[in-house]
Amino acid sequence: MTRTARLAVCAVAALALAGVGTDAQALGGHRLARDHHTRIEHDGSPRVLHALGRLDRRLERATRDRRLAPLSDADRADLQTNVTVDEAAVEAAATAYSADPTAASLAAAKDVLRSYHADRYVVATNILRHSRRTATAISALQVLVVPGSDDDTALATASGLLAGAPASGFTATTTRARLHAARRAVAQARALVGQVRADLATD
Repeated sequence: MTRTARLAVCAVAALALAGVGTDAQALGGHRLARDHHTRIEHDGSPRVLHALGRLDRRLERATRDRRLAPLSDADRADLQTNVTVDEAAVEAAATAYSADPTAASLAAAKDVLRSYHADRYVVATNILRHSRRTATAISALQVLVVPGSDDDTALATASGLLAGAPASGFTATTTRARLHAARRAVAQARALVGQVRADLATD
């Protein structure tokens, strides 16, 4: 299903389910046994489905080509793969609740809204942008340092720090702690690069 179709599912389902709630109220007594089910539909569907639609759009904006342009081809491809999976999860939650608006499907949709954050991709893109610059600096410095020297070891350590924060590890459900750790690793790698540059300038 295309993105446009996904958003249409959310919009149409919201209207349809709101209608279900209205119809149930109008029919009155012989549907009293369905009151709880109808209340879930009426209270949850417009707000939750619209929220899922907004989340879908935010995921698209956070990973559009212009935002990912500064990244390497490999990092860009990894983020695009991950966001495709995330978008599919949002679509699945919206579709499931639209087709069967029960307490369980409502809870699942709300769980997606709580767990998925488009801004994780924005933060990840900034981290990866700095990581790429640092990796480029490491490559340039490696030919200038003496193999086996402290500077050579520092560059190897910096490379290892960058490798510990790969693009494939960032998704809409990445925790803030994980983002903080990745940012810290890149900062440490940059500091090591600065140290090597200072050493070479002194020499």
